[in-house]
Amino acid sequence: MKSWNSGRVQDKLINKLDRQEKQKAFQQDRFIRYKTHEIHNKLSQELLLEKIIETDNPAAISDALLKCLKKALKATEFDFKYYIAPIRNLTPHPNPYALYITQFIMEDLLDNPNIIEIYGTDLEIYDIVNNIFRSINNKFAQSEKEIMDEIAKDQSLFPGSRDYEIALDQLTRKKLGEPKKI
Repeated sequence: MKSWNSGRVQDKLINKLDRQEKQKAFQQDRFIRYKTHEIHNKLSQELLLEKIIETDNPAAISDALLKCLKKALKATEFDFKYYIAPIRNLTPHPNPYALYITQFIMEDLLDNPNIIEIYGTDLEIYDIVNNIFRSINNKFAQSEKEIMDEIAKDQSLFPGSRDYEIALDQLTRKKLGEPKKI
């Protein structure tokens, strides 16, 4: 007997996984857009304080890191994945943006004339970058939860309605500020 439904279960599973991956990428992009400058500032400070980067011009390194964050946001999915491919197996379940910054530090920033030396292994640099992302993301997630709790109190708003979206956008901008234009 022929089975006609043999691929449906796999197709549904693959579609669900794709949706989850796209949702996670959307959330991560949203987080980066709202917190670009905070990430940039903490990343610059931490890399210099932990003596990962030795430089005679911290401002130039800070500018290079900001350009890297903006480049990561503007990159196509293919370019982004291609750029992080050499180190994508560094840790299980890595943060893609932390991998991108780590790859930037290990490859592009190393060639910067303002760099004297970069110390540490790929994993050590990734851990520092990922800890910064994680701490800022935790605060961001808490703020988003507070926003959702506040909007849930208004019984006249229904998820998916235009009024709900407007109220959500207004509360988000009030609590988190304007997303940064890249």
